[in-house]
Amino acid sequence: MNWNQVVFKEMAELASRSPSVHNVQPWKLRYFESGFDLFQSKKRRLHVGDPNLHDNDVSLGAFVELCSLFLKNIGLELSIKPFQSEVIQECDDEFECRYKITLQKIEPLKDPLLDFIIRRKSFRGLFSKDQIIDEIDLHNINIPGLTIKWITGPEEMKKWSAIYDESASQINQGSGYFSELIHWIRFSKSHPQFNQDGLNSKSLSLGSIEAFFGSLLMKESIFKFLCKLKLEKLLITEAPQIRSSYGICVIYASKELNSLEMGRAFVRFWLSLTKARIYVCPLSSLVDFTESLKILNSFKPSDASVCLNVFRFGKVADEKYIYTSPRLSVERIIFK
Repeated sequence: MNWNQVVFKEMAELASRSPSVHNVQPWKLRYFESGFDLFQSKKRRLHVGDPNLHDNDVSLGAFVELCSLFLKNIGLELSIKPFQSEVIQECDDEFECRYKITLQKIEPLKDPLLDFIIRRKSFRGLFSKDQIIDEIDLHNINIPGLTIKWITGPEEMKKWSAIYDESASQINQGSGYFSELIHWIRFSKSHPQFNQDGLNSKSLSLGSIEAFFGSLLMKESIFKFLCKLKLEKLLITEAPQIRSSYGICVIYASKELNSLEMGRAFVRFWLSLTKARIYVCPLSSLVDFTESLKILNSFKPSDASVCLNVFRFGKVADEKYIYTSPRLSVERIIFK
């Protein structure tokens, strides 16, 4: 079997490009001769924003899918078994084994999405004004287990920018939400984890002046003060970015999928958009806020599906200037 610690490390490094909520990267791996164990960090989880670990497991699912794409290309297929009894303490973090993954030989099969793992990026800036997108191509994207609702047009984007800002405002006024978000934002390059995890100023498409004022103003005390004046949206608005978008797409997942399987389908959809040279940014607050979720659920294909996430999407004028979000080194995500 074409499996050893060198191949394991190559797989881990590629799969580390997987998306995760707030870019927390909750995964950690342990090699063994017939596969690997997938652990989750107890420190790298959102206790307020994701108390039931649904988003965490979706993130782990996305990671597993990228591992699978790599492995199939070299003639290996993974088999997943849930496992939740082993805990390992390392430094100031504790890791819980969630899945034991074994491998078996198959004929090598290159998935067309494999080459787009590195190119997949979240774009949080303004999309190009000159956007030409063939909507037929959008509707031709088919990911088993997912149904996509496409919403396009300037008037719709104006409406949804207001809905999103209201959703983000209400969510962040909840107990602990704003402080948890700020914990994962790195405004200054001097932050020790600026190039490792979270949402740094470059990945947020902030210039140096914007980052400077963000570091001064994005504080819980200021946010609460602005809430009293009903001006908090000035601090967190994403209306200009949403209005610049070609559209939004609402992602519904079949209830027959568990959270891990939803994550695998979710990242395949994202990679399919990347393959079509379409860039996206998640608008997760729309799903987290009850009132906006009601609107999204009104579009549901059936009661047998759930709203998984929402993307705003569009074209970027020059792709070479899109920032690659920070990542933990491969040494940080594997046990020695």
